[in-house]
Amino acid sequence: MTYKSITACLLALFIYSLAWAEPLKVKKVYSGEVVKLQQGKKVKYIGIDTPGEGKFFFEECKIANRKLVAEKDITIEHDVLKEDSAGRLLGYVYVGDVFVNAQLLKNGYAIVDIVPPNKKYADLFISLQKEARKNRRGIWRFEDPNDEPYYIASKNIKKFHRPGCRIAKEISFDKRIIFRSKDEALAKGYSQDWRCNPLFRKQEEGKK
Repeated sequence: MTYKSITACLLALFIYSLAWAEPLKVKKVYSGEVVKLQQGKKVKYIGIDTPGEGKFFFEECKIANRKLVAEKDITIEHDVLKEDSAGRLLGYVYVGDVFVNAQLLKNGYAIVDIVPPNKKYADLFISLQKEARKNRRGIWRFEDPNDEPYYIASKNIKKFHRPGCRIAKEISFDKRIIFRSKDEALAKGYSQDWRCNPLFRKQEEGKK
């Protein structure tokens, strides 16, 4: 399926969702993936991950999100799990016909983070990330061109780490998954751990 046909299907789903979705207004943008609604509820975007405050590229990703949603009316499409453990709404966010989660991936200001059971658009998101990465958009301009000998992930959490990462060393051997390349981990919907930063050049860690 081509990107255009995927987009057409996506727009059809969006139009259908308008029949039941309540318009909501964004009051504050916290990061590249979390906003607060005028009604007081926080929303975490499904399927994407961006750096937390204090990490490199935090501001760039936050600004990219702000340009799309700040002070705008949004609609939210839910998946299987509608809230996280912190009580935040989990959603696919739209501003008009712009699919915000997808647009951030396409522009290179988020990375895929598929957390079951919310995986409705997993294939689309992985495809958009692959395109952004290939064209070195957004933060992908700073990707580390070299692979480690291998990468470590946990069967319980879809994050992958450099082999020397402190967090990776704490994963028990019976729960470890080994990836031979970044490509392999990304193709399976794994997101990087921003603490050891396996995707991007080490010298960029001081970047704000």
